[in-house]
Amino acid sequence: MSHLFAATLFLMVIVQPPAIFAQSQTTQPPQRGQRSAAKPSPPMTLRQVLESLSASHNSSRVEGMIAKSGVQFQATSSTVDILKQFGASPKLLSLIPAPTPTPTPPQPPPPKIAGPLTIVCEPKECEVAVNEKYAGPTDQNRKTIVGLPPGETTIQIFSEGYEHVTHRTVLEAGTAKEEKFLLKRSLPARQDSGKASLLKALASLGGVAGLVDLEDIDIDGTMQWTDIDGKVQQWSVSFNRRPGRNLVATFRTPGGQCTASILAQTAKQECKGALKSGDKIAEQGTSLFLSYQLQDVLQALLQRPLLASEAEENHVESVDTKDSYILTLAKDGSPADLIYRVGEADRPIEAKYSSYLNVGQGRYPGQISLGRPNSTPSWVFTVKSVRNRVARSSGFLKNWGRGKATSGNGI
Repeated sequence: MSHLFAATLFLMVIVQPPAIFAQSQTTQPPQRGQRSAAKPSPPMTLRQVLESLSASHNSSRVEGMIAKSGVQFQATSSTVDILKQFGASPKLLSLIPAPTPTPTPPQPPPPKIAGPLTIVCEPKECEVAVNEKYAGPTDQNRKTIVGLPPGETTIQIFSEGYEHVTHRTVLEAGTAKEEKFLLKRSLPARQDSGKASLLKALASLGGVAGLVDLEDIDIDGTMQWTDIDGKVQQWSVSFNRRPGRNLVATFRTPGGQCTASILAQTAKQECKGALKSGDKIAEQGTSLFLSYQLQDVLQALLQRPLLASEAEENHVESVDTKDSYILTLAKDGSPADLIYRVGEADRPIEAKYSSYLNVGQGRYPGQISLGRPNSTPSWVFTVKSVRNRVARSSGFLKNWGRGKATSGNGI
């Protein structure tokens, strides 16, 4: 290829003589009596050097011409190759000036980098994406990301069972930043967890068979309450609970006795002796005790939409336009606390259940405390013994769960 280029260039030299020679033919000779001024020879072009080498076959003569006049070109690699093909000696090549080095462009300034971004997820681990690029999972609830550009940054948080979070923040060059995310459980996850927690509570009381055993029971114990003067009073009591939410209560003191009953939703009281004026206390105590029986509470919740609390696995919530329940389970799954609210009432009732006793296949709380949240209980029912009266029947098992508990509000 280089030979072809050289031959082409040589033909160009032969066909088109140098401009300097053409110009010399048109120059007018000096007039008689005038002396022509000697002009320095202009630097030789590459074409003139090649012509001279081709015509003289003597590199030394051309070296002298170049040494005297110089050249108008530089010793690029392609130019050197052509000169060598025309017989240029190393000395001639050394007379050709080297190419002017191309100036190195200035280096652009390094890009600005924001300080590390730390993501904190609670209450559990999460997956992190930044500016639509996956950054990986958190480790011990934290994830630190480096190399981000300053400016607005989009953070996306994912965690199974929790709501997806998209958050925008602004990062500054060289400045570290921490973003904390309190994850909220997704609605489907809360619904599933709420159902699971209620079934766990049901199992802790012996399942459906256990709750059936609690429908027909006799209970002996005490009822303690606080009177209008702030004094704590206590009566002995026997409760006879029958299927269908029927209850007969007998209250006793050393000098008196009250009998109160709720049968087919009809309430009656009869008091005598020292308790002759205690009919209101007997009525209220009987109604409250029946209203917050666990078997009735669970039966009501089984027929309602349920949600687990956003923060607590052991909290089950059920809210509608009429009333609301918040049931808290102990570690073993047994019901421990119930907050019941009617409508938009500002003063809900709190029922606490503890000290469970075995009753057939079921379990019954040995103490039921009723009052306002964050206050000393106004009513405390303590069970000394509880007995199941009637064996389970298949018909009752079939029909159990069709009724609905109704909670009184007598505190």
